[in-house]
Amino acid sequence: MSRAYLAVDAGNSKTVALVTDAEGAVLGRGRGGNGDMYGAFSVDEAIESVFSAVSLALAGAGITAGDVTSAAFRIAGVDYPEDASFWDSHIRERLGEMRRWSVKNDAYASLRLLDGSGIAVSITVGTGPAVAARAKDGREEHSGFFVFDHLGGGGLGNAALRAVCQAWMGIGPPTALTESMCSFYAVADGWELRHEFTRRFGARPATDLWKAARLVLGAAEAGDPVARDIVETQSEAFVRYADWCARRAGVELASGELPVLLNGSVATSEHPAMRNALTASLGRVAPAARVVVADASPLSGVVLDALAEGGIDIGPDLLTRVRDDHPHDFLTT
Repeated sequence: MSRAYLAVDAGNSKTVALVTDAEGAVLGRGRGGNGDMYGAFSVDEAIESVFSAVSLALAGAGITAGDVTSAAFRIAGVDYPEDASFWDSHIRERLGEMRRWSVKNDAYASLRLLDGSGIAVSITVGTGPAVAARAKDGREEHSGFFVFDHLGGGGLGNAALRAVCQAWMGIGPPTALTESMCSFYAVADGWELRHEFTRRFGARPATDLWKAARLVLGAAEAGDPVARDIVETQSEAFVRYADWCARRAGVELASGELPVLLNGSVATSEHPAMRNALTASLGRVAPAARVVVADASPLSGVVLDALAEGGIDIGPDLLTRVRDDHPHDFLTT
């Protein structure tokens, strides 16, 4: 096979890799663990997560690295130039037979999903935050380590725990989250909920709080004021970072020059509270900007990057074909 393309999307909850042909048809898939070298238990764990996913995808396609025309690696934690150099050196060592590859932060993964050009702002609300902007002249920026708020599913869960505990303590307003959180985690009250996550022996991992994101979205959708405030506070923060990324790329978000794509499991959830809040926040800050909710995962955007960087024209037909068609558990967290 002479024209195969490799796409890798590595985040804190999982790493996924696809091998496709020039038409975007999936030839092989691979999945690994946490690929963020800042978020994984160790740098070695992040390396293993990324390259094990790649190995599985190549094996599933029945090819070797030398058969790959173009590869796109979009990896959480590629926040500074030396991070990109780090991954580039490891890719060269393990997969150097590939004809070409690129390494960027995973915040850039969704940009081509709008129209194939990659000229846009993306706000990805998944387990964590990922915001990026790219202008017509090629200037770009992503949020990386310049996010100073606890955002995404992890932030929603943490804020919900705080709200339930403060309501139990009598120093915060009552909230419907008390019943849903206590039921979900099988505890009696705010004291037991806090104990469940902070005790010295046998505590739940903090990652279990990610699962509470849908509880917050559901409560916000149902009108709980505390949950709505949690979601709206996040949406305003995301828009501030999107505005910063756009300005760093040389464009004012308020100008409407760059469309805005919303993606990630929280923003595209069956509960619309986050995307509604983001759309409202964007309407206040950048009313001229076109806002679109993604209909494909960031991984599909990485596939488009691999194809485009390998010389394939990203037209409407290809945009339609490159969509999520995977086994149920492949993209779930």
